Amino acid sequence: MNEISNAKWYVLQTRSRFEKKSFELLSLQGISVFLPTQKVKKNWSDRIKEVETPLFSGYLFIQFDEKDRYKVLNTTGIVRFVSFGGKYATLDEKQIEIFRQFEKLDTNIQVVDLELYIGQEVLISSGPFKGLEAKIVQHNGKGKLLLTVESIGKGALLEIGKTKIEIKSHFLI
Repeated sequence: MNEISNAKWYVLQTRSRFEKKSFELLSLQGISVFLPTQKVKKNWSDRIKEVETPLFSGYLFIQFDEKDRYKVLNTTGIVRFVSFGGKYATLDEKQIEIFRQFEKLDTNIQVVDLELYIGQEVLISSGPFKGLEAKIVQHNGKGKLLLTVESIGKGALLEIGKTKIEIKSHFLI
């Protein structure tokens, strides 16, 4: 397993509430798998109990050898490899280490979807305009963005899919 220790981590989508079961089954098959969790207090009518819940509901992260792809996809609870623009979604070891640090925090972490908004600065990450900085001027809510690209002159308007951009900066409070 040393040859994949520096490999990318791939994102798997699981069936609803199957994260822990799929984690166990993949681990038993010798697949390097990571399920970030957090401890949350749950209220029942007769007691309050601390339970461990997935940080990212419906997702697991794995490192695997391509020859194990079929085995991974046939594991109970696994739906698919997450992909964007025809490429598997991956994370590097540094990002996984951040999730490992989240698990050590003694606070409730709320995971939210990143919202795109008008005026937000983005970087085009693929296609013929890769590397250009742009600003969102319209968002039609259907996965398409209309951007002005000021760095090429007069501000061309481009309709680009959300998977072809990266948000330039994230602010964590």
